[in-house]
Amino acid sequence: METTATTETTATPVTNAAGKPYHAKRPHRKSRTGCRNCKARKVKCDEGRPACRMCTLRRETCVYMAAPKRAPRSTSSSSPTPSRDGDAAALEQRCCTSAVVPQPQFRPGGHDETDMRLLWFYTTATYSSFSTGQLKERNVDVILKVNVVQHAFANRFLMDTILGLSAMHINHLGIRNLGISRSLELQYRARAFENFRKAVEAADPSTYPALLITSLFLCGLSTHVFRGEEARPFAVLDWMNLWKGIGTIIELIRSQHEQLFRTRLGSLVFRPAVDLDASARCIPNQLLLMIASIKEGDPDFPLSQVYYRALQLLGSLYLELRNGFTPLLFLRIVTFFTFFPNSLIRPAREMRPRALVIIAHYLVFTRFKANHSWWIEDIAQYEIPNICSFLGPGWEDLLRLPIASLYTEDNTALARLLLGDPSWHPPSKIEQVPAPSLYEERELAIRTVKAEETAEEAREYLENYAADEFC
Repeated sequence: METTATTETTATPVTNAAGKPYHAKRPHRKSRTGCRNCKARKVKCDEGRPACRMCTLRRETCVYMAAPKRAPRSTSSSSPTPSRDGDAAALEQRCCTSAVVPQPQFRPGGHDETDMRLLWFYTTATYSSFSTGQLKERNVDVILKVNVVQHAFANRFLMDTILGLSAMHINHLGIRNLGISRSLELQYRARAFENFRKAVEAADPSTYPALLITSLFLCGLSTHVFRGEEARPFAVLDWMNLWKGIGTIIELIRSQHEQLFRTRLGSLVFRPAVDLDASARCIPNQLLLMIASIKEGDPDFPLSQVYYRALQLLGSLYLELRNGFTPLLFLRIVTFFTFFPNSLIRPAREMRPRALVIIAHYLVFTRFKANHSWWIEDIAQYEIPNICSFLGPGWEDLLRLPIASLYTEDNTALARLLLGDPSWHPPSKIEQVPAPSLYEERELAIRTVKAEETAEEAREYLENYAADEFC
């Protein structure tokens, strides 16, 4: 007969190497502030005052260790200095991995809380609008975030320009919780232009560094004329004139204060030189034919060489585009008008057709999605149709490419259109500039100011987002 064995589990004492039974220690919460005697005996202290129970039973003097003093919480914006290499590494890691940069609490005289919020946003996001990458000749991130701000506190016209730029950037991204209105943006912008004009007239050498910086920023600040209710047709002609004026200021200060350009600020206004001969070989044939076909007796005949020089400058953009979407390409696009001769600005402002055609082809390059150059967006979409409408059907053939660019959003597709090569790809060995969409940049900025959002505002944003997505 088959039997079924029943197995019982019995507790078998665990033995150590000496064969003696081992009993696990009873778990208990360690005392961090016990008396010296208990700590020496490695027993738990009940921390009774003035004497613990163990010392009372042993009739010993109960002595407690002094509690370590905590470092006072600093109210300044400076960071604590680590005392050891390991602490320094940990601190650096925390700083580098922090998702949200806290807004500054320090408020210098003459500036209210709104000014400080805008200045904080500039050093967090807006400064990168004028950094086209880590070029060997133009590594300016530190200059934009540190040196520029130092000059701004000493020169009100530069500070107003920075605050106006930040206000425009915030409104461009649609960030609401910082409380920056369009009217406030307008106030900063008007004050910046007025004070800059006065500083130029005064020509005080001590303000030259701030004048250089402001002249660069004003080209971004002035792009409000291409968007919204303030937009007006052919504002690009005034914008071109402003860029040319900046080039003149740069050369004037350079000739009188070469030492200034040997400092770090020199890299801020760096412009890549143009090889006119090499650029001339990249001019599109239809544009060359437009100039070559000018007959004697035509009102534009005396301007033939001027137009050709403009096409050489335009050719530098085509030449650099062959290398892909490099930081140098975007720098050439931004500084393009600073190379324009006064002799070309005049016919453009006179609305001569050939000058407008050249400008329309330049505007195609502003369609490239740069890394953070939000202020140059929408210029082509606004001005190319204005140029086409003004010139009419007679110039339609020369404007086919600018019109086609308005329906092209992808950088590679736009480059293929410009180069006339449907199979073109950016060279893989050259560092390319990433092109985040406006939505991605908006999300980045919203995450940056997330610490300022209230639960109600966050909930309202999500409700609106859901309504837009699913209605």
